Amino acid sequence: MDTITQITLGAAVGEALLGKKAGYKAPLWGAVFGVAPDLDILANPFLTDVQEIIAHRGISHSILLCVTASPVFGWLLSRVESNRDIGWKSWSWLVFWVVATHIFIDVCTSYGTQVFQPFSNYAATFNSIFIIDPFYTLPLLTGIVYAVFAGNNLPKRRWANYLGLAISTLYLVAGFGINWHVNTVFEENFRQQGLQVERYMTTPAPLTTFLWTGYAEGNDTIYAGLYSVFDEEQQIRFREIPKRTGLIRSYRDDLAIQRLLWFSNGYYTVQRNGEELIFTDLRFGRTDLWITDRDAPYVWNYRLRLNDDSTAVVGFEQFEPSFSTGDGAFTRLFNRILGIRF
Repeated sequence: MDTITQITLGAAVGEALLGKKAGYKAPLWGAVFGVAPDLDILANPFLTDVQEIIAHRGISHSILLCVTASPVFGWLLSRVESNRDIGWKSWSWLVFWVVATHIFIDVCTSYGTQVFQPFSNYAATFNSIFIIDPFYTLPLLTGIVYAVFAGNNLPKRRWANYLGLAISTLYLVAGFGINWHVNTVFEENFRQQGLQVERYMTTPAPLTTFLWTGYAEGNDTIYAGLYSVFDEEQQIRFREIPKRTGLIRSYRDDLAIQRLLWFSNGYYTVQRNGEELIFTDLRFGRTDLWITDRDAPYVWNYRLRLNDDSTAVVGFEQFEPSFSTGDGAFTRLFNRILGIRF
C-alpha cells in the first residue's frame, strides 16, 4: 500500500495496543514501524535493476524478520521510553502487530510480497485491494487523527480509533467477498465466450474495489476485461493482447528475463520498438485503465538491455508513460465504476 496508508495503519494499531499506557507515543512509534519495512527502497541506489526488482518487498516484509526483529526493537523501545512503566514485551507486541499488519495489507495488493524470505521468493498476493484506496485509508486516518487530538480523554480516543479500524477492516474483508463474486463473473464469461483459458487473475482498478480488471492467459495471448459490480449486464468484452513470447524465447535462461517473468507472474507482453525490446507487466494496466477504445500506453514497462551481439539480455530499465488527468480521466473512471460503459 501507499506510504500514507502504512503510516496511518501503523499509528492506529499502535494506539489500539498501547494508547492507554503510552499516550501519543503509541501512535507515534506505530507510525514509525508502520513505514519501516518499506525502507528497503533506500538500498536501490546500490542495486542493479535486476537486483532491485526482487529486493523490494523481500526480506523486510518476511514473516521471519517480523517475528525475530520484534523482540529486539521492543527491547530498544523499552530503553528509549524507560520513563514509562511499559515492559519490553508490550513494546515487542506493538512492533510485531504493526509490522504484521503492514505485511498483510501489502499481500492484499497485486504487487506481490515475499513473506517467506529467505527460504522462498514466492510473491504472495490476494489481489483484493488497490495500492491506493481512499475508502480504506480515510476511516483509519479520521479515527487516529481524532484520537490524537482528543488528548487525555481516553474513552473518546479509544472508540474513535476502534471505529476507524473497524470500518477499514470491514471494507478490506468486503474486498475478498467482492473478489469472489468478480471471479465467478469472469469464469462464466470464459465459458460463454468459449475462451480456452489456462489461468486468470482479477485485480481492483485504482481507488476502488467496485471496478475490476481481469487478465486471462491462453494460447500465447492475454485476454483483458473490465467489470464493475454495478454493471447491469455481466457480459465482459475482452481485448486480446499477444504475449509474443517468441521475441524472448532465446533469452529465457538469462537472469534478467527470469526476474521479469517471476515478477509479472507470466502476465506480460513483449513488443519490438525499432532495435529495442519492451517487456510490459500487464497487471498494472494501461493509462486509460482499459476504459476507452483508443490505443493507450501501458503503465509498467521495461526496456531490455542486450549485450553487444544481442545474444543475451544483461539488464533492463523501467520507464513509465506520462499520465494525463486533464482529459476527463477521473470522470471516466467514476462513471465506469458506476456501471456506465464507453
